[in-house]
Formats: sequence, C-alpha cells, structure tokens
Amino acid sequence: MRRSKLMDLRVRDVMTRNPVTASPDDTLGDVLGKMKQYDIHEVPVVRGKEVVGIVTMAGVMRRKAIPPTTNAITVAQSSPEVSPEEDLPTVAERLMTGGFRGLPVMERRRLVGIVSRTDLVRAIADLDEFSDVVVSTVSTPHPQTVRENDSVEVAIRLMQSLGERTVPVIDANGRLVGVVGHKDVAALFARPKTKARVRVAGERERLALEVKGLMRYPVVTVGPGATVDRVADLMLKHDISSVVVAEKDQPAGIVTKLDLVELVAGLKEREELLVQISGLEERPEVYDSLYGVIRKAMMKIAHIVTPRTLTIHVQTYKAEGDRFKSSLRARFATSHRMYYVTHFDWDLHKAMQGLMDILEKQILKEKERRVTERKRHHGA
Repeated sequence: MRRSKLMDLRVRDVMTRNPVTASPDDTLGDVLGKMKQYDIHEVPVVRGKEVVGIVTMAGVMRRKAIPPTTNAITVAQSSPEVSPEEDLPTVAERLMTGGFRGLPVMERRRLVGIVSRTDLVRAIADLDEFSDVVVSTVSTPHPQTVRENDSVEVAIRLMQSLGERTVPVIDANGRLVGVVGHKDVAALFARPKTKARVRVAGERERLALEVKGLMRYPVVTVGPGATVDRVADLMLKHDISSVVVAEKDQPAGIVTKLDLVELVAGLKEREELLVQISGLEERPEVYDSLYGVIRKAMMKIAHIVTPRTLTIHVQTYKAEGDRFKSSLRARFATSHRMYYVTHFDWDLHKAMQGLMDILEKQILKEKERRVTERKRHHGA
C-alpha cells in the first residue's frame, strides 16, 4: 500500500490560528452564543495565557439543567494538548480516544491554535489520493433515524445513545426529509450575550417541540458511488458534520467527520490495534474484561487480515424489571476494507463475545470469496 501524503503533514500545516476562547468568568450562555456565532463545538477557557480547560457542546448536552448563568470554568473539562509538530494520524487518534472535536495547540506554554476534525477533513479534501476511495469504505450503513413528528427530546436521547452528533429525519413513509444535530439543539438553547433578553419557553417546552421545527433541509446527500474527497468537499462547502448516503429518497448510510478522522487515524503504523469503546462511561469497571474478549479475538483475526482500528458503541436498554439489554455496533478497519457488525444480548460480555464471533465469520467469508475469485480468474 502506497504511503499517504497525509503522513507528511503536521499540525502547523492544518491548524486554525487565533481560536475563539472564553474567560473563566464568562457564563455558559456566553459560551453557547460563541459556539453558535462561530459554528464551533469546543471553546478553550483561558486565564491569561494558560488554558485551564475546554467547554464542549457534547459535555454540555450530557449534563442536565445547567443554568445559562453558570461560569464557564464550572462546566469546563480538561483536555490533552498537542504541539504544532505532531503528525495528523497521531492527532486523529487523540481526537477519537478523547471524544473531542478539537484540541488546543500549545507552543512554549502558549495557545497558538486549535486543530479540529474540520481541519483534518480539509486536509483530506485537498489531496487527490482520496478521489478513488469509495464512500462505502467509511460510511455507516443503515443509520438509525428519527421521525419528523418526534420530539426534540427523543432526538437528543437517540444522539446520546448512539454517540452521534447528527441523525437523519424521515417522514411517515420513510423518506429522508431532513437532519438534526447538536448544532440545532445548541441554537435552540443558546442565549447569546449580544441579544436582548426575551421571554422564551422553558426547557421542558423546548424539549417537547417537534423535530421538524428544528431540522435542517434540504439534506446534503451523495449516492453510494461517491468518493471520500467529494464527501469532504461537501462538508466544507455546506459547513456540516455529516453527509447522508441516499438511495431512492431513503437514507442508506451516513458519513460523519468522525468517520474521516478514523480514516486518518488508521494511517498510523502501530504495534497494537487502536480500540475505542463508547457508551459505557458510567461503567468503567467493565472495560478491562471487555478488552480481554477483544484481545483474544484479535489474536485469531490478525492471522487473516491486518487490523487498523476497531470502534464499538454500546447502547443499553432497560427492557423489563432490572434486566438490561446491551446492543453493540462495531466498525473494524483493516488495511484493505471496512467491516460492520452488530449484536445484542442480555449479558454485556456475551454480547461482546458474540460480536467478535460474527466479525471473525465475516472476515473468513470475505477471505473465501477472494480465494474463489482468484481461482475463477486464473481458470478463465
């Protein structure tokens, strides 16, 4: 496989200089207003020249009923820093593992910029090597959706459970009619400092609004045969974080900026597989045992393919009484293709084991298909 030109780029080549910042005494309303005004999802909190934390839209959405008057420093979280000389696959890996859309770039203890998913998407769009990479290699097939008459609260809960920032919206006939995401929710709840105070509906009333009153349309879409550089171009042109893959007016897949970040992270040569598990933030005690299940499976799979990245999202449903069902979605990137698998079980560890078994069977099936094709080709 040829070496990607992305490997030669550094943070200084793509970062955004003079980033938008907040002071510790700014209010959450001020910060949300800046996010809306500048169309960003992270705002570093700076005291003097020192970065003391970062406020993220995802972090705000995870916390409930935070008054807009809350100081920014109260809701800020710590974030890793990167230097201008780091390579892009390493930064992509940090964005993935930390769950951030952007990271502060520090030089001599001074904030000199921020490097974001958008910066990495721009790098992809600028390189012609992605003009022959089909969108199906990075898109998630059969995305979950919300209906246009669902409430905003339903959309928020779905995004939280999926670990996604955007979901497609369909009508009663399953046709794609819009998309709704964190940006739209932020616009609903933001109270910019520059605007006069007006009486707005309470939080419950806003959450009860129908999605169709909040969604964005028309939807930016591509067909199944589109290429990755085309998708990156559309994200930048329309200032969006996802592009829907549509067939016959129905959502057949979705590509997000995170998918493209994962593509960049997969370019890094590493001794071990990069594994990212989300959805279990409130159950940290299970990670070690789950990684044990994955490690055992990868020892067998690595004899067949060359693993690059494995991302797994866990959705937990309370089905009856004290019983919980765990639904797992995984994307496994190898040096040649992408695999998607899903599985569920009442027991989380059995669900993970079942997921790994299905993945191994898919890989073996693909290997047999390739062997059969080669035999047919040589026999022709």
